[in-house]
Amino acid sequence: MISIDKNNVININQDTYGTLCLIKNQILGKFKRLMDASEAKSVYQTGYFRGEPMPYAYTFAPFGRRNQAIIRSIEQGQKLEFALNGNIVGHMIVSSVYKLENPHNSIFAAREIELDEDNKTGKYAVSGEFEIYDNNLAKIKENVLNRIKENNYQKVTALMLTADPFHRLHERLVRMTIDKADITIIFLICTLENRRNLDFKLRLKTLEYFVSNFLPNERVVIVPFENTYLFSNHINPVLECLAAYNFGATKLVVGQNHGGIGMFYDHNQPNTILDSVTKNLDIELIVMPELVYCNQCRTIVSIKTCPHGQHHHIKYKSDTLKELLFSGILPPAILMRKEISAMILSTLFPNRFENFQKICNDLFPNVGLLEDRTQNDFYLDLMGLYQTTSLT
Repeated sequence: MISIDKNNVININQDTYGTLCLIKNQILGKFKRLMDASEAKSVYQTGYFRGEPMPYAYTFAPFGRRNQAIIRSIEQGQKLEFALNGNIVGHMIVSSVYKLENPHNSIFAAREIELDEDNKTGKYAVSGEFEIYDNNLAKIKENVLNRIKENNYQKVTALMLTADPFHRLHERLVRMTIDKADITIIFLICTLENRRNLDFKLRLKTLEYFVSNFLPNERVVIVPFENTYLFSNHINPVLECLAAYNFGATKLVVGQNHGGIGMFYDHNQPNTILDSVTKNLDIELIVMPELVYCNQCRTIVSIKTCPHGQHHHIKYKSDTLKELLFSGILPPAILMRKEISAMILSTLFPNRFENFQKICNDLFPNVGLLEDRTQNDFYLDLMGLYQTTSLT
């Protein structure tokens, strides 16, 4: 732990830390320092920097009276340290201090509309080179790029998932992507903290379980974007394109209803606001059709290929699935894989029943011996009873 009175230490939150990691590891572009006033102005006026698309400037103006006082008093060449939850996580060497123009164009303010007052952008910014000490994201990126190079993969497809929760349409989307790619990169993105959102580590656990047990491991890699909300709600698809491209992807898959792509038709041809960005980056954007479960086709179908009306379609609404899960109800297997539902419910309700083993012994058959079941086993066996049809 450190003293918050040190006059060369500024406090940052986890989202700021995550954004610094993205910049340092060149995930949003080749530029990897915090910008000065002239560099920021160039980005604001053109939307590009050194030939690369850049929707936000890398201007760093941490909010808070104490942080701002430190920035205004620091001098060129001095070392400024970053503290997260009382621990030093990085530092920068100051090049300049300036009054921030166009604060809403800062990469650190990209999610500001959804953040509380303590996370707003300050008035004075600081520029310079910086370092992040515990840089796990650098190792992940290096491993992915090495894997692509060593195997000479030509078709590298990426998709961004919240997996909140991971359901059958996610499964279908991933499989369709893998089918036409040498390797698929799945970016697991953060959702803003909410009592009705699943914890990031639980979502990562469910995704890893699915990949390990139901997909060819060698053709899938998971990249967890745990510390940043920049990609939450898919609000800025340009950032998604940049991240995918800088991880070596040649294609990015998005859904037709993906937030922010600005889907429109010109001469009966689908177009998006990302067309110019993808051309500049030489990355192909694949817009997937809307998928549903049709109770006449009895499978997952595209609404473009299914001849039956909406009254036969079951839609996969994440909020509705979470309403079931947070109420302790197992979603039907056509909506979510039973193993994943069991994993989530056993985590959300770890000590749900007082006489747990008795309930298990009364409900489920055994081999003649009393079996100790886990909470996860309970939900799996319960789903088995739900799927028994001989008396229905």
